[in-house]
Amino acid sequence: MTAPRPRSAVSLSRWWAGVLGVLALLAPASLAAAQAPFDVRVNFSAANSGIPSGFVRDHGQAYGARTGTGQGSGLSYGWVVPGTATPLNLSVGGSTPGNGRDRNAAGFAQELDTLVHAQGDDVTNFNGTPAEGSWELAVAAGSYQVEVAVGDPSHTDSAHTVNVEGQNLVHRFAPTTSTRHRTVSALVRVLDGRVTISPVGGTNTKIAWVRVTRDTAADARPAVLSALPANQSSGLPRNEGLATTLSIVSSGGGVDPATLAANVKLVRVSDGVQVPASVATSGGRDTITVQPNDLLAASTTFRLEIGAGVRDLNGASFLPFASVVTTGTTGGEPTPGNARFTKVALGPAAEDRSFTSVAMGPDGKLYAATLTGEIVRYTLAVDGTIAASQVLTSVRDRNGGAQRMIIGLAFDPSATASNLVAWITHSTFGFGGMADWGGKVTRLSGPDLAGYTDYVINLPRSARDHLTNSIAVRNGLLYVSQGSNSAMGAPDAAWSNRPERALSAAVLEIDPAAITAPPLDAKTAEGGTYNPFAPGAPVRVYGSGIRNAFDLVWHSNGSLYVPANGSAGGGATPGTPSPLPSACATRWNGQPYTGGAVPAIANQPVTQNDFLFRVVQGGYYGHPNEARCEWVLNGGNPTAGPDTAEVTAYPVPRPPDPNWRGAVYDFSNNKSPNGAIEYRSGVFGGTLRGSLLVVRYSNNNDIIALRPDAAGGIAEAVTGIAGLTDLADPLDLTERANGDLYVSAGVSSTSPGRITLLRATP
Repeated sequence: MTAPRPRSAVSLSRWWAGVLGVLALLAPASLAAAQAPFDVRVNFSAANSGIPSGFVRDHGQAYGARTGTGQGSGLSYGWVVPGTATPLNLSVGGSTPGNGRDRNAAGFAQELDTLVHAQGDDVTNFNGTPAEGSWELAVAAGSYQVEVAVGDPSHTDSAHTVNVEGQNLVHRFAPTTSTRHRTVSALVRVLDGRVTISPVGGTNTKIAWVRVTRDTAADARPAVLSALPANQSSGLPRNEGLATTLSIVSSGGGVDPATLAANVKLVRVSDGVQVPASVATSGGRDTITVQPNDLLAASTTFRLEIGAGVRDLNGASFLPFASVVTTGTTGGEPTPGNARFTKVALGPAAEDRSFTSVAMGPDGKLYAATLTGEIVRYTLAVDGTIAASQVLTSVRDRNGGAQRMIIGLAFDPSATASNLVAWITHSTFGFGGMADWGGKVTRLSGPDLAGYTDYVINLPRSARDHLTNSIAVRNGLLYVSQGSNSAMGAPDAAWSNRPERALSAAVLEIDPAAITAPPLDAKTAEGGTYNPFAPGAPVRVYGSGIRNAFDLVWHSNGSLYVPANGSAGGGATPGTPSPLPSACATRWNGQPYTGGAVPAIANQPVTQNDFLFRVVQGGYYGHPNEARCEWVLNGGNPTAGPDTAEVTAYPVPRPPDPNWRGAVYDFSNNKSPNGAIEYRSGVFGGTLRGSLLVVRYSNNNDIIALRPDAAGGIAEAVTGIAGLTDLADPLDLTERANGDLYVSAGVSSTSPGRITLLRATP
């Protein structure tokens, strides 16, 4: 997707280019930043125009400290090249000179009689600087009410557009002889030291005046920082959805899903008609996602509107937000080939539970774990529907009746229909403010899985939804995806300021045969003494830096594939201490740290992409962890140009960790790839055999097929397979021997928990 022409939201680009934890200190010194209350009104005009009372003047000068007559005291403001911080002078060129105008039209107040052309490149034979510019004002970080008036008292040759701090205030306002101007306003959050006003998406936009007022009370409210794709993007695939990057200002204050449906809308700009869509948040309550129920119209502009009725879990109202995006002509085309599935509802027995993982047992029955600690066993009819169900309660029974969040469920390869053996992972129940060390790995056995043995206890547990996740069994060893304790590697308030642990944010390898007297206490800090890096440790790190992977798959090609969820914006990354800890001479995998000094980032606002990793033993995959001497987030920022998985908040050059292995597939952001399997059936003439099937819980709400190549990379991604779309918050899946699929969906903001049969239909 691209923004129209070379235009992009300046504020977002600067966020990507700066270290936000110190930007407020690096912003130009300004008396305006110290004023209380801060209230600046700017009139855009020619250099010699009269200045309205209470205003300062802008006549197109490049951004910088303003010292001219009528330009205030101690203020920094002016014009920049869109998408950059490069100053742009619009006060020169032509006989006027520059882009400022004073119309001297009758009947208009002075502040509306004057203007600056923000898009002089849209005018034929323009008498001024034929360039587009964005305007900026230096401010302290915080919340601001921004009012902007656009228009021209003597011309109607414009489609005025105003964007402020990554959101849209007005899109292509077409003036008439009776309505020459429009004034719009928004309450915005500024993190980078400058309010940015951009005309991106407009034609010949003319700005008359701006007022910027500090609103300290709004600092306590959560905010939407940007939309994904960005405001004024074009080429959105017709089957894609939108998401947001949020500023969550209080601990435990993620999005309240109950407030979304009535206060988040996607509307067609041309007529204001609302588009039916599923509105939800992530498991961590740290984004807002909007997935249209049907294909969006091609080459059409839509507006995302998030109202103040959206609240966080503490009851605080979000700052309102709006963004526009235009679709392309592709997306949602019929998939080539003959793979096709038919959705079959399974009825009340498979509904209204918080289902997590699903697995087919060696007895041909379907097993479904839940967030409340039960496992439901389903006897299946020949056609795949449910013939009978049974609730197995051994996990809760053996934990004093307490609810336990079961995520991983895998049958041991040695299990048979008459000798059931399963491995599960489970954590203490709850999503906010939870204590650490609540994860377990447990062996279940017997006809009703009533045989219960905890093999590993006191695994890390985040304060929120990153848990001891899924489990796989291979060659007598267990592989467990263990979630992170933080957003981006360093403690942050939204995650209760909890540090990463030696065993968090990783794929763990567990040797149950080496645990001769279970359970093994894996607590590594806060009084725990377990050392996972000791030779022969039964619980050890296999692959590091994997932020939050719901599932993992050992493929028949010998590769371990792990789809992982990237962080929403706003997290913090750690920096290298001086001197380095002595453990960094070998690190957890025996490799010394040689990556040099890494600066910390106090607030990295860009949402990170979701990736599919091909995890190899000893590899690092991008989520920092000081306990393992790993500091660089994803691919760092090695060059001034585009880099793979770059984090442009790092100063150039900041190479990735020397042990960083990268990803084999980029899901983009806010997809939440979760459950994954290798499809084994030869139905459809073998079209899907060997493909990784991965559910996308957030945007898309579908199952994507990824075809590995001979080297273990991903050769092709296939979407839109009949029957594998419009699944509404899918979480996990499993395959029946005949090629049928069962998909679980956990409780969400839009739907109750349920299991759906996806019947293979050759």
